[in-house]
Amino acid sequence: MRLNHVDLVDEAFSLQKDMTLTVDGSRISGIGKEILSVPADEEEYDLSGLILMPGFIDLHIHGAMDKDTSDGNVEALSTISRYLASKGVTSFCPTTMMIPKEQILRVLMAAESFSEEEGIGARMLGVRLEGPFLAKEKCGVQNTEHAMLPSTDYLSEITAGFSEKLISIIDISPELSGAKEFISENKDKYVLSCAHTAASYACCKEAIGNGISNATHLFNAMEPLGHHEPGAVAALLEDDSVTCELICDGLHVHPAVLRLAIKILGEDRVVVVSDAMRAAGMPDGEYDLGGTPVSVINGRTDFGGGRLAGSTTDIHAEFLNLLKLGLPLRVALKACTQNPAKVLGLSEDLGTLEVGKIADMVAMDMDYNVKKVFVSGRLVFDADKE
Repeated sequence: MRLNHVDLVDEAFSLQKDMTLTVDGSRISGIGKEILSVPADEEEYDLSGLILMPGFIDLHIHGAMDKDTSDGNVEALSTISRYLASKGVTSFCPTTMMIPKEQILRVLMAAESFSEEEGIGARMLGVRLEGPFLAKEKCGVQNTEHAMLPSTDYLSEITAGFSEKLISIIDISPELSGAKEFISENKDKYVLSCAHTAASYACCKEAIGNGISNATHLFNAMEPLGHHEPGAVAALLEDDSVTCELICDGLHVHPAVLRLAIKILGEDRVVVVSDAMRAAGMPDGEYDLGGTPVSVINGRTDFGGGRLAGSTTDIHAEFLNLLKLGLPLRVALKACTQNPAKVLGLSEDLGTLEVGKIADMVAMDMDYNVKKVFVSGRLVFDADKE
């Protein structure tokens, strides 16, 4: 495949004008002003007037288009995958809820089957387990009936027979009994993310030292930052080894707090996630999330008393929100591409447009509308044909 006359964001997140990019198989094979080799059977696209960027990566998404990861079937994952591609998302981690063991097993079976299919949308980067190792008092919409203490034995039971990398991220409340041992035992196998926690500052600092490397939707389902009791938020913000997810829909975190957090984190530690539920891409109405009824009014989720229950946003909308907040393109784009790739240890393959990397790319017009999306070198979304 050959993309001609494209302005592209290079590996340093600088804009290069009127470039040519070639793809061989699933990977980028050339980037330059003039690439002479043109095989006879090569697909060509003229991207004049468009900006080519690395594809967005969503590490935390439950569902979309009235489908949910926890439905436990391939159809749900396929629907979510196609929806994400239309939003410029080229890879994702389908995320579970606090659900019974039998249902988690159905999710893993569906995910393994989905991973073996030829891609029709965003590519799966591994399942994310948001539960069951979460503190009951911070579960929010999650069903506390299925909460349990961290257990490597339980993890071994549900992963038996599946491919080693099927699960990529595990959320955990570090204050739970057994969390310290669980973190030490599993830090080299999975990304462990501090989540749904009432942990003290000292407890969270210790967990980071033991192997916690990421923060799940920072501020949300955590004790507020206090000047006497700084809590987990302060520990996660101040440690340079920790990446921090932010839901940037303007509802989950106030814009002023977003700006402050990003200023503290710098451009290399911010990870934009959607935490979208099945109402994403759907009209307002009544929906189900992990067995709990959730109302959506004006795009805002509510499971009673104004309490949020996930989001209906997407990474593209959040990217635009960050630009509206005044963030430079480089900072906003890294938070949606390179930084999430680093979380999973996939920066050699994903997150930037470089020769040798997987050709996950999104072409936008000058107003940042998604026009074309490529996953592994294949065109999976074309706004002009929708």
